[in-house]
Amino acid sequence: MNAAEELAKQWETLHLTKEESLCFHVQQEATRGHGNLCIVGKELVEKSVNSKAFRVTLSQVWRLEGWVKFKELGDQCFLLEFQKMVDKEKVLSGRPWFFDRSLLALQEVDETILINVLQFAYESFWIQLHNPPLATMTKLFGEAFASSIGPVIRVEVSANGHAWGRCLRVRVVVDLHKPLM
Repeated sequence: MNAAEELAKQWETLHLTKEESLCFHVQQEATRGHGNLCIVGKELVEKSVNSKAFRVTLSQVWRLEGWVKFKELGDQCFLLEFQKMVDKEKVLSGRPWFFDRSLLALQEVDETILINVLQFAYESFWIQLHNPPLATMTKLFGEAFASSIGPVIRVEVSANGHAWGRCLRVRVVVDLHKPLM
């Protein structure tokens, strides 16, 4: 009998005890958290981040109405809990954020996802389309052009769908694992 067959035979003899085979069922009420006031962030940097400087600097830059609590999750990942929803929305809408010249990727909390499987693959950025012909300074053109980069969130235009200025601004979701075009 070879080693693989011997190992398979030993595995067949293993069994869970009655106590070990009991299931644990989570009640629906126990899973309700406060994730609606939280964001998960990851500093996309190779070196470790000074967590105290990170907390102090971002708290000052954001100028929030209420408090924000930072909880380290490991691997440059943080849970940010806000006192007020308006502060959470301000931080999300002000993206992208950088600390120590590195991108801080943010995402809404999904309480059903395990912390160790969170992926920070996308981040939204404002892009500027400079010097297009005046006739193309429209919402339709901005959406069509910027969709080649990623999903378009918003084109900064007036109520009639036109923009006048030096550039056409478009907010786009960028895949962080792909090179920019």
